[in-house]
Amino acid sequence: MLGTGIIFTFSVGHRSLSFINFINKYFTKKNAHILLAIATISFFSCNAGNRGKTASSAKDSVGSAGRAVSTPGYDTSLIKGKVTDSITCRKDGRQYYALYLPSNYNPADPYPCIFFFDAHARGGMPVRAYKNIAEKYGCVLAASDNSKNGTPWPETNALANTMMQDVRTRININPRRVYTAGFSGGSRVASSIAILDGGVAGVMGCAAGFPSLEKGLQDKFDYFGIVGDFDFNETEMAQLDAMLEQNGFAHQLLTTGNIHGWPAPADFETGLLWMQVNGMKEQLQPANDAVIAAFKKDFDTRIAAARASGEWIRAYDLLAGVIRALDGLADVSLYKKQIADLGGSANYRSAMAMQAKLQPEEMGQQQELRRQFEGMDEKWWGEKIALLNGSIKNAKTLQESQMYRRLLNYLGLLGYMYSDHALRTSDLTNAETYLKIFKMADPKNPDCSYLAAVYYMEKGNQPQAITALNEAAALGYSEVSKLMTDPAFGSMYNDPAFMDVVHKVADNYASK
Repeated sequence: MLGTGIIFTFSVGHRSLSFINFINKYFTKKNAHILLAIATISFFSCNAGNRGKTASSAKDSVGSAGRAVSTPGYDTSLIKGKVTDSITCRKDGRQYYALYLPSNYNPADPYPCIFFFDAHARGGMPVRAYKNIAEKYGCVLAASDNSKNGTPWPETNALANTMMQDVRTRININPRRVYTAGFSGGSRVASSIAILDGGVAGVMGCAAGFPSLEKGLQDKFDYFGIVGDFDFNETEMAQLDAMLEQNGFAHQLLTTGNIHGWPAPADFETGLLWMQVNGMKEQLQPANDAVIAAFKKDFDTRIAAARASGEWIRAYDLLAGVIRALDGLADVSLYKKQIADLGGSANYRSAMAMQAKLQPEEMGQQQELRRQFEGMDEKWWGEKIALLNGSIKNAKTLQESQMYRRLLNYLGLLGYMYSDHALRTSDLTNAETYLKIFKMADPKNPDCSYLAAVYYMEKGNQPQAITALNEAAALGYSEVSKLMTDPAFGSMYNDPAFMDVVHKVADNYASK
C-alpha cells in the first residue's frame, strides 16, 4: 500500500541467476540506469493553458477520434494495444513514463489522454490496471515513473512540463480532453495541475483531495473523487465534495468498500463514464447514446446496491450525481422522484445526523493519535489497538464501525511514516518501537515487513532481514525496482537467498 518504486515489465525465469545476470536479462536500458542513479521526483504539473480557451477542430467521440488538420511529426514507432513501461523523455533522460495507446490509435487523429500520478512513482500500476478501459473507450494513458511524495512543488512543476510535453510531441492529444488522475499524494498532484496551471478538462482524485490553497480557485474543472469506506482520507474527500457543490463545480464522490489504494477497475470506469457524460454536456465531445446508457446502468446498479445494504447517504449521493450529470441529456424525472422520497425518509435523516456527529469526532481522534504516537509505549498501543478493534466489532451502526476501521488504518499510516523516518535518520531505537506499533495496527501490510528488513540490515542481522523480506513477499510486496536498488540491501546482491526473494517479488508484480 505504501511502498515506493519504479515499475517495469519482465517475467521471472531461472532462480539461480546472479544479480548482474538478472539485470542483464530482465532490465531495460532505463532500468539499468536506475541502479546507478535514482531520481527523486514528485509533484507534476503542466502549462497547457486554460480549459475552454483552446481552439480545436477535433471531432473525437468514445472509441473514435475525429480527423485532425495535420500530423506534425508524431512518433509512429510507439506500440499500440500494449503497455510500454519505460519511455524516456527526450529533453530529460532522467524522466520516464508508462504509456498505453489503444489499438485503434492513429497519429492523424486527436485522442483524449489521462495523465496519472502515483504517490510512490509506480507509473506502470494504474496503466496496467486501467488499460482495458482505455482500449474500450479510446483513451491514451500516460503515467509518471518519477512522481512521488516528498519533492517541493516548484521542482515538480518544472519537471511536469517535460514529461507531459513529451507525450504531446509524440502523440496526437486532443487539447480539450486532457485529464489528470492520481492516488493519495498523487491525487493532490493531479488537482494541483488543474488548479495552478489549467488546461485540464477533469480530475479523477483517488484517496486524497486538493493541496492546501492560499487563494480561491480561479478556473473550474470537472472533479470525480473516489475513496474507500475504510480510507483514512474519506472524511476529507466528503468535505471536499461539499465544497465543490457550494462553488458550482461539476463533481461526484464515489465511495467504495476499499481501503487506501488505487480504485478497482470497475470504479475507475465509473469515473471515466462520468467524465464523458459531462464532456458531452460541455460540448467537449459529441453526445453518444451508448455511453449515456452505460452510465445510467452503472449508477442504477450502484444505487440499488446501496439501498440493499442500508447505505442511505451513498444512495442519495449517487442519485444526486445522476441528476447533475444527465439533466439536459436524458430524462431524469424518475431519479428526481427517488431522491425526493429518500431525502424525506427517516433512514436518510438518521444517517445524515450520524455523519454530522462522527465527522468532527473522527478528525479529532486522528489528531489525538498523531499527538500520542511518539509519547506512548508498545504496551499502551497494544491496548489502544485492541480497543479500536473492539469498537469496530461492537459498533451500533455501520457508520461508526467504518469510522473506527478508518482510525485503525490511519494508525497504520502513522506507523509507516514514523518507521520510515526513523530508519532514514538511523534512529534504530525508535524505529524498533514504531515498527511494532505498525505491525499491531496493520499486520498484513507488506511495507511493514519490508521496513523491518531494512531495520535488521541496519542492525547487521542479515538472516533476520531475509526472513522479513520473505514475509513481505508472502504478503504481496511487488516493488521490484525498490528492492533491487535500495542501498540497505546492496551487500546481498549476490546472495542466492536475496535473489530468491527478488524473484518472489517479481512474481507478485507479474501477477497483477
